[in-house]
Amino acid sequence: MTFSVGRISTMQFSQFNRQFVSRATIDLQRAGQEVATGRKADIFADLGPRAASTLTLRAREDDTQAYKKANGILENKLQAMMTSLDAVRESVDSVFQSALVNVARPVNGASTLQMQARASLEVVIATMNISFDGDALFSGTASDRPPLTRWSEVNPDTGLSPEAVLQSIVTSPPATAAEAQAMIDDINAVFDSAYATDPNANFEATFYNGTPELDGSGQPENRVSARIEAGLALDYGVQANDQPFRDMLKGLAMLAVTDVSKITDEAAYGTWMAEVTQTLSVGTQGALNASATTGFNQQVVSTAQKRLDALSLVQQMQIANYETVDPYEAVTRMTNLETQLRASYEVTARLSGLTILNFL
Repeated sequence: MTFSVGRISTMQFSQFNRQFVSRATIDLQRAGQEVATGRKADIFADLGPRAASTLTLRAREDDTQAYKKANGILENKLQAMMTSLDAVRESVDSVFQSALVNVARPVNGASTLQMQARASLEVVIATMNISFDGDALFSGTASDRPPLTRWSEVNPDTGLSPEAVLQSIVTSPPATAAEAQAMIDDINAVFDSAYATDPNANFEATFYNGTPELDGSGQPENRVSARIEAGLALDYGVQANDQPFRDMLKGLAMLAVTDVSKITDEAAYGTWMAEVTQTLSVGTQGALNASATTGFNQQVVSTAQKRLDALSLVQQMQIANYETVDPYEAVTRMTNLETQLRASYEVTARLSGLTILNFL
């Protein structure tokens, strides 16, 4: 039997060895990366067509995290709104209780009602003018500016202040019930933004600077809303021109514009104070409802966050199933490659040290 022995040149052997070492080194680096990160070093090469699935999952997870981040900000914004609404209601309710004591006739502290009302107006306006993360909370979609003009501050668009508007109507304490009712009608028109005598005096012209209640065609303006998860949007806007806040501001303004203790006619006093207390009562109840709605919106966002947390957990587990490596398999592969490289280096070193002089 005849055997043939293939011949290979020293150069060929050297090239084969270098190629092997190069491939083994790259594989070793890849295995080391997988051991360190726990993830496949080249997802597309390892998964092939299934790589599209992990890309889709990662895109969904990015969207989920974006929703969670936005909802976290929204939760803080809603909490700021809730705190502000409670502060406004408490301030107005304090004046309302004092007014109730004096509703029939000025018996106890009526002379201080004007001062109390002005102080409460400042609190209400300052509280509703607060902003969160650069957005005015109660201005509607026009969140780049505070919604309310301060009581004695001139609105640059109309040249009037809220105080001046009320003083133009209540030039002196009403002397009769009929005069009181006529003043009340004008004040109601102002706060309904329907004061034909001077449109610049209207609530949405001088008092309020945010998104109006109606657009140019008489349709309700859009409310502030947020998309809290895929397919679910939440309208959460509360505006300073909502009816409860108009009512509270109107009741306070009626007390702030005149000293009710100086209304000497009993019928005029009764007419004026009945309107004040009724307006403040309706306003505070409406503000309480607004707080309840805001609290409900907080629950909606919190529930959405829990759903997003659960969805994110599932998505991350699915991504891990595609992208993670078995740590034991990766360590074993890395160890084998290290052994192969070490052996290759040892053979190369021995061959490079061989010369004919070693055998002479």
